[in-house]
Amino acid sequence: MYIVGLNIGHNATACLMHNGVITSCVSEERFSRIKNHSGIPFKSIEYVLSEQKIRIEDVDLIVLDDHYPINNDPHFGKKFLNDYTHKSLKNRVLSKVGYSFPSLFSLYQAQKRKRYLNKREKIRAALKNEIAKQLNYTKEKIECIDHHYAHAFATYPNLPKDKKTLIFTLDGEGSGLSATVNIADGNGIKTIASTEKSASLGYFYAIATLWLGMKPLEHEFKVMGLAPYAKQHSIEKVYEKIKKIFRIEDLEFHSKFNMPFADHFFNRELKFVRFDTLAGAVQKLTEELVMEWIREAIRTTNIHSIALSGGVFMNVKANQKIAEMPEVAQLFIMPSAGDESNAIGCCNYGCLMLTKKQNKTYEPQKINHLYLGPEYEEEYVKKLIETNELEKKYKIKKSKSINADIAKLLAKGEIVARCTGRSEWGARALGNRSILANPNNTDTIRILNETIKDRDFWMPFTPSMLEEDASLYFDNPKKVSASFMAITFHSKKLAKKDLPAAMHPYDLTIRPQLVSSKTNKEYHLLLKEFKKLTGVGCLLNTSFNLHGEPNVLTPEDALHTMDNSSLKYVAIGNYLFEKEVKKYRDDIGILEK
Repeated sequence: MYIVGLNIGHNATACLMHNGVITSCVSEERFSRIKNHSGIPFKSIEYVLSEQKIRIEDVDLIVLDDHYPINNDPHFGKKFLNDYTHKSLKNRVLSKVGYSFPSLFSLYQAQKRKRYLNKREKIRAALKNEIAKQLNYTKEKIECIDHHYAHAFATYPNLPKDKKTLIFTLDGEGSGLSATVNIADGNGIKTIASTEKSASLGYFYAIATLWLGMKPLEHEFKVMGLAPYAKQHSIEKVYEKIKKIFRIEDLEFHSKFNMPFADHFFNRELKFVRFDTLAGAVQKLTEELVMEWIREAIRTTNIHSIALSGGVFMNVKANQKIAEMPEVAQLFIMPSAGDESNAIGCCNYGCLMLTKKQNKTYEPQKINHLYLGPEYEEEYVKKLIETNELEKKYKIKKSKSINADIAKLLAKGEIVARCTGRSEWGARALGNRSILANPNNTDTIRILNETIKDRDFWMPFTPSMLEEDASLYFDNPKKVSASFMAITFHSKKLAKKDLPAAMHPYDLTIRPQLVSSKTNKEYHLLLKEFKKLTGVGCLLNTSFNLHGEPNVLTPEDALHTMDNSSLKYVAIGNYLFEKEVKKYRDDIGILEK
């Protein structure tokens, strides 16, 4: 039984499931090299089918969510927020009326929602027709589901089947909604509350990102990273002002005005607020509101096992606050919880639907790792070297023990990028497409920022660590999965000693990736080799890309990044590439021969 799950919008993604097991999942941006590529992910579909050596006609079902229209402009996601911040005067007036008269505004939104629901079947029919046409596939074997239902189903296989779990979804918007509360019980998912997009906390955070001069739908994590630098006393005044915008009632968010047009509020009320203060206040609002929402849902349902999905739950600091809530007994956070995860949710939904329809016994299986993308065998790399005469450009060594060689370089303070095995799905680099460094060397931060990554100075780096060493560096009493960089933890004393370059430099939290030999044998071995040399089973890990570009996928992408930065070493499979680079003078912040 083959099922293809699709996200055809922001960060377009394709996923393939075979008999309940996800065999591959990849986002189109990795192929097109367009960050957050929008539209039908043709290359991704081609890959997931080829990985299983099947054709589109072998697929039993295609499932996608109904939020996005067919729009094959790959830059659509980047244009999206600019569009809704420059709407017509009519929309501006409506949003300001809502600010003054919230009851009138709520009535207006209710009417809009009713009209949307009446059009839903037409929207889904149009989507099915177009997907069938574009993929040359049978229309009757295409299923459309609600955007937030797909978010909820992304978590489903990882939840306990013998008891109920509350699933919270929260994002900018999807299918007219921005949040839902659901109950999963092992037999399916039931939605018990939903929030209109007009009260979207995700949109509020996106507008704040734009207001701070960064890219919405992409740089929210920078706002989160900036927030700890704000002084608490300065945050409070702004927080008291913005918290009056939202309220929680009947497990739904309500707002005083239309969130997609919240920029007028920022212009009117927050114009002269210092940048770090605004970041801190918006982050605090997010944490406090979400905790209130979850607390009320637990009180109402008496269910203490929870799951989180949707783009707002990419906020790892908010996730930490949730994990620390005494009301929360168990927590699962969907890895890379943005819209790219809806391709997985669609597969899970499709599996349960077909199983019920065909009276089969397949169940969607747990997500244990995210190494679901393409890999490039040694023969591919060898041919690339020979065809392009790369030995004239780089010093290339084929290693008999590549992990030991990389570990030696890292122990000496060198920075090494790694392009090995299957690429990771999702927003986080998890070792196979990563830039690695010694986590004990704080000089590395400036070198990475200035000569390779072009990152903002306040942004932290993160550690990959041996799973068996986790308790040395942070406490995790609720055993929340820390394998996917989806949550931060307070660091222990030893972490401050061993990992100063791989934690938040101000609040000293860490966002770890625990590495198991079961899920990534080679990366686990590299960490062990590094530990033999240094006594530390951790590495600084950051994504292997140039600033603003998607993470690398192919060996060619890896060498492109090397060529356009001061990266000296790149390991591609068993080949170690080295180029001459200028030395970085840390004392004066320049490169010199």
